[in-house]
Amino acid sequence: MTRHLVLVLLISVLPWAMSGQATTDAPRPPLTGQMLSSRLTDGTWQIWQTDFSTQARRQVTFTPGDKRYPAWAADGSVTYCVSNQACFQSRLGESQSEPLLIDLWPVRDAVWSPDGRRLAFARFRTDLVDSANLWVAEEDGAQRRMITHEAGIQEHPAWSPDGQWIAYSAGHGYGTYELYVVRPDGSQRRQLTRNQAHDFLPAWSPDGTQIAFSSDVSGDYEIWVVEADGSNLRQVTRSAGLDTSPAWSPDGRWIAFATNRSGKLELWVMRPDGSDQQILANAEAAACDPAWR
Repeated sequence: MTRHLVLVLLISVLPWAMSGQATTDAPRPPLTGQMLSSRLTDGTWQIWQTDFSTQARRQVTFTPGDKRYPAWAADGSVTYCVSNQACFQSRLGESQSEPLLIDLWPVRDAVWSPDGRRLAFARFRTDLVDSANLWVAEEDGAQRRMITHEAGIQEHPAWSPDGQWIAYSAGHGYGTYELYVVRPDGSQRRQLTRNQAHDFLPAWSPDGTQIAFSSDVSGDYEIWVVEADGSNLRQVTRSAGLDTSPAWSPDGRWIAFATNRSGKLELWVMRPDGSDQQILANAEAAACDPAWR
């Protein structure tokens, strides 16, 4: 499956029925940290920020065009990608965004290492169909290097909290996309899942012991969790429709995710074992792509 098809799935708003597993009115402790998300705003996807300590929400980006897959940088700035395979960085409160890695276009999925010194991203090839490799570059864009070399697409890099590993999704045709981890220098590549499905969008737990991701191995896209060594694979959502884009809370007590189970894309939260599923906040149109810190 190509990223284009994944995007089509993510923005679909089919009238799926609610799952009996989920609740919308269960009490929950106060949430911590700050969250970025993509929200449909006046007809385009824009990046928004929510501060759970104050419940304040503000729009981060304002320029025309869709902006998706926001990620936090160590200094509090925000990276995101646009539909023409380019990535940008924006500082909160500033109206302008800085383009990233222009000379390596087309690139997407740009994410900063926890210490803010390196940038991992997927670079797509223009001479081959459905071909992309993961790259790592220094903070200033120098010393860039390709760290995966397999055929097909390697995408969705996610740094481990200690910066020692990068989890990602890779495959070459539908039913072949699995999760892998690799060192930032490209060594010690290891396969985590063998689902013969589409496993994508990995997210590390704050303690680095677990990885949440979305997979259609059970028939539709659900959230799954696996130990960082590939053991103890388990499904944690079971709803009709699309459950995707998991993001852990800073304290590790919650996982946010995007779902269209109510008829439009919304952000929900749940416990890491799948219990206490409930809507995070009503979006005026649609919301997805949570990034929590």
